[in-house]
Amino acid sequence: MSSQDFLKYLVQEMVKYMETPKAERKEARLSRKQVRPGWKQHWFGMIPFSLHMYAKRQKNRSLRSEPGESPR
Repeated sequence: MSSQDFLKYLVQEMVKYMETPKAERKEARLSRKQVRPGWKQHWFGMIPFSLHMYAKRQKNRSLRSEPGESPR
């Protein structure tokens, strides 16, 4: 990409931003914030969620089993 192409793109984006009404820009920004994933998922993916599910399942299994019965 040459510097002319980049400059052209930059000017187009700036003009598009300037032509959009302020209320519409604010609404778009708020909608992007709502869709954003949590910080744990952003930084670590699905690993914390899967570990949480696994621990919860193990806890439920231990609560369901009888005191004299060994868990599966």
